[in-house]
Amino acid sequence: MLNSGRLKARLLREAVEENVATMNGRLPAPLRRGPHVARRWGPRSAAALLFVAGIGASRLTLGMGAAAVPAKVSAVRQNLSPVVASGPVVASGPAADAGSFSRPQPLSVAALALPVRRVVIDAGHGGTSLGTSAGSGLLEKDVTLDVAERLRARVAGAGFTVLMTRSGDDTISLQQRSDIANQGHGDIFVSIHVNALTPKSRGIETYYLGASEAPAADAVAAHENRDSGYSLADLRSLLDRIYFDARKGESKRLAESVQRSLLRNLRRVNDAVEDRGVKTAPFVVLVGTEMPAILAEVSCLSNEEEAALLGGQGYRQSIADALFDGIQGYLRHGVPDGGKETGNGSY
Repeated sequence: MLNSGRLKARLLREAVEENVATMNGRLPAPLRRGPHVARRWGPRSAAALLFVAGIGASRLTLGMGAAAVPAKVSAVRQNLSPVVASGPVVASGPAADAGSFSRPQPLSVAALALPVRRVVIDAGHGGTSLGTSAGSGLLEKDVTLDVAERLRARVAGAGFTVLMTRSGDDTISLQQRSDIANQGHGDIFVSIHVNALTPKSRGIETYYLGASEAPAADAVAAHENRDSGYSLADLRSLLDRIYFDARKGESKRLAESVQRSLLRNLRRVNDAVEDRGVKTAPFVVLVGTEMPAILAEVSCLSNEEEAALLGGQGYRQSIADALFDGIQGYLRHGVPDGGKETGNGSY
């Protein structure tokens, strides 16, 4: 009985000594048998001790956090902790449908409810850049400036601030036009042009920034991109803007609204006008802008009948009114009041 008591006392003493030794950083007795064992097990036991210590600290931290904010911790655990079941581990919460990590979702600019206060009006060409011309000698740069001035009066009359990229017969590069819009903190950008197609072609088309959908769009863009102010060294930055443009959705919505309004208004005075649709093309004047931006080809100066109409003030006023209504329609969620035109080649 005496020997049994001594044995118990010795075992208890050794257990206490081992615990004290471990707390002081020494290896357990079985691992102190020799240098070979220490070299083999020393790093592993140290790592194990660190792991155990980490678990203890994390439990202590969670315990304190749970006492302070139990509702928040409970919500976090509910959304982020994995659920262990008889099958594979399944993540809970909103990310479960998309895997371990939810993919970023596109942001709708409409959700930000940002108002439009400044409208940038760009009269195409000007100065030494004549644009296209009619057989009568009528020049695109003169038509676009006149329409732009008429549109400016309508937009300003509605209480908006108007920025004009040019107010006279000035030579301004496409890069400078974008700079004017950006530095003036414009909210939307509308560039006005008239088209040059085959003599029998006519109609209206509105563009927003993107890759060309057809060779014909490339030809129109190449014609309008002359005297851009950019060089081949700018190619990479231009391509990045064309293919990764966060404004594309809003620009498309603005283009569709303007196209619908142009068709509805101009068919009242030109029932033969054709809907050439809403398209994308890499117009340089749209590349550099930092706001929703479109380019409207409001008629064909290469067509004799439309060129004759463009020579009259009444038709130019109708174009300006249609552009204004299209902008207003965009502000009313992109749908002008009345009319059935789709702006996509049908009505």
